[in-house]
Amino acid sequence: KAHETKSLLRFITCGSVDDGKSTLIGRLLYESKMLFEDQLAALEADSKKVGTRGGDIDYALLLDGLAAEREQGITIDVAYRFFSTDRRK
Repeated sequence: KAHETKSLLRFITCGSVDDGKSTLIGRLLYESKMLFEDQLAALEADSKKVGTRGGDIDYALLLDGLAAEREQGITIDVAYRFFSTDRRK
């Protein structure tokens, strides 16, 4: 029930190529603990395999799900993610 009373929060990111839009959203999801353990494990493994951060966690991979996106290190498709805090959803 508490989730139903939360006020709605929507946000978008805009910017040029390589401005960090996907990385920002991925980092917000990571820092707010909105990831399941299996997602975090997959992110760590994928970051080592195809990430662009030299083995460090590549937060953009949370949004870049297409093989072409991962191979090229760019976002091609629109991505939607659900996010909530203690006060908003």
